[in-house]
Amino acid sequence: MKEIVMTIHIIAATFWVGGMLFMVLVLSPYVRKLPNYVHHFQEVGKRYSFWGTFLTLLILFITGLYNMKVMGAPFPKVFSMNTTYAHTLSHKLYLFFTTVIIAVVHDYLLGLRAHKSEKIRKLSAVAGFINLIIGILIVYLAVRLRFGG
Repeated sequence: MKEIVMTIHIIAATFWVGGMLFMVLVLSPYVRKLPNYVHHFQEVGKRYSFWGTFLTLLILFITGLYNMKVMGAPFPKVFSMNTTYAHTLSHKLYLFFTTVIIAVVHDYLLGLRAHKSEKIRKLSAVAGFINLIIGILIVYLAVRLRFGG
């Protein structure tokens, strides 16, 4: 069972970070050349928001809690454990909760209003970029955990 849950966790993380990389490196340069590009960004954002934000982050949270329990570091206990593994895991959790907050702000506040002003559009882009960096840092911390912390 633990292998299946970990596989689901890794697929969800791949979808989350991979989706952001796709948007920055592939979609954005293409869509910016289209007329009314803000509308196209919003349409893609709405579709990705459910799968890439809501569903994926929920799956990551649930499978992450299970993985923590299996690895002997249950959620509330991890913050009081004094090991390198627990410290790395707690940093990963802080970043995860930060990315959830930024994703909600990006998807449901800034993204939905991006068509109203250049300032909101830029704030939305910055929030998305920050979330991409945090996502990559979370992957790095996951690799550290795999090698003992």
